[in-house]
Amino acid sequence: MTESKTNQAVKNAAAKSKEAAANVPVPQVSKYGKQENWTYTDKNGKEWGYTFQYPGMRTAMEILDNSRMANGIISRTIFADLLLEHVVVDPMNLTIDDFDERPGMNELIDAADEFLGKIND
Repeated sequence: MTESKTNQAVKNAAAKSKEAAANVPVPQVSKYGKQENWTYTDKNGKEWGYTFQYPGMRTAMEILDNSRMANGIISRTIFADLLLEHVVVDPMNLTIDDFDERPGMNELIDAADEFLGKIND
C-alpha cells in the first residue's frame, strides 16, 4: 500500500508540474544569433556581400563599453574592430586592414551599428 501512495504522489506532482508549465508565459523568440544580409555596391557596380549576426545583449553592450575612451567619446577604430570581430560573420575574420583592398568600410560599420540598434530596440 505504501508503494501505491508513493506512485500516486509522483503522479500528482507530475500533474502539478504540467499545470505550472502550462501557465508560464511563452517567451519571445531569442534575438541571439539573428542574422541579416547587407550589400555594399562600389562605384564600379561590384557588390560586396556581408552577413551580420546578433552576438547577444552582453556582447553588444561590451562593444559599446570597450569602444568608449576616457573622455566618453567612442573610438571609431576600436568600435570597428569589435563590430568586425563580433557582428560581421561573413566573410569571416575581416579586419580594418582588409579595407586597404576593399571599399566601403565606413558604410559597413555604420550598417552593422544600425543592425545592432534595431535588434536591441
